[in-house]
Amino acid sequence: MKPWVSPRPDPVVGTQGGLKVERGRLSLAPLGSEGRDESPNGSNASTAGLPNGLVVRWYKRLGVTYRVTNYETVIRLVAELLFRVSRDSRGSVVYVNGRKIAALLGLGGTIHPIDLSIIYATMAKLGFEVVEQPRSKAAIINMGHPLIEKIKAAKDVNETIEIIRKYLR
Repeated sequence: MKPWVSPRPDPVVGTQGGLKVERGRLSLAPLGSEGRDESPNGSNASTAGLPNGLVVRWYKRLGVTYRVTNYETVIRLVAELLFRVSRDSRGSVVYVNGRKIAALLGLGGTIHPIDLSIIYATMAKLGFEVVEQPRSKAAIINMGHPLIEKIKAAKDVNETIEIIRKYLR
């Protein structure tokens, strides 16, 4: 009797970001996306919607990890995070750690610890409290902060980026 062989070859996942072959899954896109949707430039569909400056990497110890290539991308990520928190939050204080930041930004993996520390440092410069936990850090976003009040009045993320740049000067 012949051994069973899969009818399709193992897919190569996200060759652009240095990812390796992952057996049994077509892409790193959220489950529910069917098939191999390729973008026009030939990259995998899971990396097609990433903003400029954000790269997907696969590390043996960390798994799928997002890396930031420049500080402008960090400012954009912080702006998107604060914009979404200002729109979605119902309480007076929002507590965000690395996993929650990745979830709020719609990322399918984690943010690299080095890049996450840069995000926390930027948030500390903006006046938010960053606290140590036993195994990680977290930022406490007070919804009464003057920056959050200005972000609530912003129309979109691009306007939020300009507000954050003014605060960082």
